[in-house]
Amino acid sequence: MKDKLPSELHQLLIHIPDTIAYLTPDLYFLDATDDYLSVMMKQRDEIIGKHVFEVFPDHETAINSVNRKKVRKCLEAAAETKQGQFLSALRYDMRKEDGVFGERYWEVKAKPVLDRAGNVQYLVFKPNDVTEREISKQALISEENKYRFLLNSLPQLIYTTDAAGSPTFFNQRWYTYTGSTAELLGNDNWGSYIHPDDLAKVKEKSKYAIENGTEFQAELRIKNTQGTYRWFLTRSTPMRDQSGEIITRVGSSVDIQATRELVQELEQSYQQLSDMSDQVMEGYRKAESERKTLHNLIMKAPVFFCVLRGPEHRYELMNEQYQKLFPNRDLIGQSVAEALPEVAEQGFVKVLDGVYATGKEYIAECISVKLDRYGNGKLEDMTLTFMYQTIYDENNKPSGIMVCGFNVGEQVRSTNK
Repeated sequence: MKDKLPSELHQLLIHIPDTIAYLTPDLYFLDATDDYLSVMMKQRDEIIGKHVFEVFPDHETAINSVNRKKVRKCLEAAAETKQGQFLSALRYDMRKEDGVFGERYWEVKAKPVLDRAGNVQYLVFKPNDVTEREISKQALISEENKYRFLLNSLPQLIYTTDAAGSPTFFNQRWYTYTGSTAELLGNDNWGSYIHPDDLAKVKEKSKYAIENGTEFQAELRIKNTQGTYRWFLTRSTPMRDQSGEIITRVGSSVDIQATRELVQELEQSYQQLSDMSDQVMEGYRKAESERKTLHNLIMKAPVFFCVLRGPEHRYELMNEQYQKLFPNRDLIGQSVAEALPEVAEQGFVKVLDGVYATGKEYIAECISVKLDRYGNGKLEDMTLTFMYQTIYDENNKPSGIMVCGFNVGEQVRSTNK
């Protein structure tokens, strides 16, 4: 077996503008392109005549050890089968000039070069550095998962359908409320959770909206896990592409049972809840990606919402409705105890500590809270319904608390009249 590249082709092969190494069938370096040496941070005399895994020693981590075996198997398979091999993106950390291993991701191709007798003479080894792409992909997935978690935590029942009206997504509140599963709801069995007296009306309105490309809205009763029906205001709006074609429909169902039971004249409250659906749909129309859609959904919802990060409960994210509670106060980066000492004095920081420590959800309904809304020392009584829910990181450890709720002062005052 030859131990070097043909001299007449050497200059041509090493100047190919790509990251390519030339190996013997038993995985010793014959040479490599200049681009390969640059990417791998190696000099030519550091690799020629040496085994691939002598030049690139293993990083003592479980994933690197596993992927090292995959790369070796890929190269050996190319030599044994005399056929090209390919590995999709995998992590294989590389030692940098300072001796520290850096996180790297690669796509690997290996192709044998046969002599006239059909024996493997060389292996062409092409690792493609896709680190930036993979890290960006992971960051995007993490960001989307965060907003999907927030969407699933909203008290509204959120859903989407395709252009023909078949369901494509239900948020976690749907499953929790109905006790159903994705498989059941995904098979168009959603109608079994609608009150029989409302189902025909809902189907008729939905059919008209789908056929005419219009919005759909209805008040209907939806069955919960105990078999009891509650009233919801449901609304969906078509989302169109740039050519005007409907690509999906987005809807939300808001529980209006308490409102109907209190007073029929609270039509204004119905409209407020209905406006939440408008904001959800508007977020879908304007979204350029699912992540932006979910973010807009949270930030524009008529419920007040914020994310408190860490055991100190520092404000990291809040929507417009939450900021309206404190119109002249800058809360981001401050802890609840620092920003709202009056809240701490009323014991809510201790409640937050308990939720963070135990992971147990806390729900408060129609309670009076004294707030220094304008930072002038004057406390204002507000009637709020809200919940605290623990947020977990990728290691299932608590990383923060989600706060979500309503200002129900006007409804309480109307009821007491």
